[in-house]
Amino acid sequence: MADRPPYPGTPRWVKVSGIMVMVLVLLVVIIMFTGVGGQHGPGRHTPSGAPGGDAPSGSPAGHLPPEAEPVRARFGSYTVEQAEREGYVRDEFCLDAAALGQPAERGAMGFHATNETLLRGPIDINRPQALLFDAQGRVLGVEYEVAADAVSEPPRLFGQTFAKLPAHPGVEHEHYALHLWFIENPSGALADFNPSVSCPPGSTPRHGPGGGGH
Repeated sequence: MADRPPYPGTPRWVKVSGIMVMVLVLLVVIIMFTGVGGQHGPGRHTPSGAPGGDAPSGSPAGHLPPEAEPVRARFGSYTVEQAEREGYVRDEFCLDAAALGQPAERGAMGFHATNETLLRGPIDINRPQALLFDAQGRVLGVEYEVAADAVSEPPRLFGQTFAKLPAHPGVEHEHYALHLWFIENPSGALADFNPSVSCPPGSTPRHGPGGGGH
């Protein structure tokens, strides 16, 4: 039997198409691993709050509003004695959530050192009405506060409206208040209470109705 003629070679257009497909696949792989032209690839998925990533918006713990940093820089190292020299008198009692009729797991505020001459305003970012201390005399944060009858509308600071609070131990009148925490607060830097803060046994006023902050 005579030998069959050899099959013809692969058509040129098939070879060219195969090369083009390989080149396209290689380009896709390069783009995926380098992030060129997109928002993917190494370094584009850094977890929020991690080094190199953006902190989540409204992050609660340890993230002061930028305009509050000078306040912490000024008052963050105050002692009780230094506060007293500037007119801030520290309460004998410590305020926690339970003392104000709130769930105990909300935490505490600590000991307030209040300048009574500032309680009718005005609200000044550089002149808070009260400083917050722990039992060892460490500054925890500050509180901005004004008597409700001294203003025509709730004040705003750091992009937040003050809460209107009823009279309670330490404050004999309705008032607007906003806390600013220098220490980490899982509930937020502007929350009334801090779950990381607690009052020493026997240091709180009698528990009773009411709510809010100092």
